[in-house]
Amino acid sequence: MPEEFAKSFMLYKAKASGDGTASQWSLGSKKDCVFLEMAKQQGKNSDGNASFDWDNKIRFKLGESDIGELLAVLVGFQKGAGPVDPVKKRHKGLFHKNTGGNAILYFGHDEMDLLRIHLSVKKGEQKTAIGHVISKGESMVLSTLLRRALEVMYMWD
Repeated sequence: MPEEFAKSFMLYKAKASGDGTASQWSLGSKKDCVFLEMAKQQGKNSDGNASFDWDNKIRFKLGESDIGELLAVLVGFQKGAGPVDPVKKRHKGLFHKNTGGNAILYFGHDEMDLLRIHLSVKKGEQKTAIGHVISKGESMVLSTLLRRALEVMYMWD
């Protein structure tokens, strides 16, 4: 069984207006988590293609239960990730807090049944939020990647 992914899964959502986003999904170097990193579009490179500000990316560490929440959405068991707010009757997302700040990952289907991802990170007074749509085809690849990540994390053959 391979011990790591050969490459990260990248989703580029460039926009002609220049306000697109990109996400990158990678197995952690210790093979104990998946990192989601997101960056904003920052114009075009010398070839005229959209470029993204990976130097100022935001990051979210997905553990086993987080991966399970995303898979439950991807396979249709639930509409969104995280606990449900009984008043608003929608999923609250996945919340992580550490000494540097906090992050919330919203991952789920909207009113038009589009799969959306939205990551908000707050460090001190600085808040960054990035999001994009994930197509059905992209969600199939992501589902496979997340399932495989669990196999690697638990060393299942």
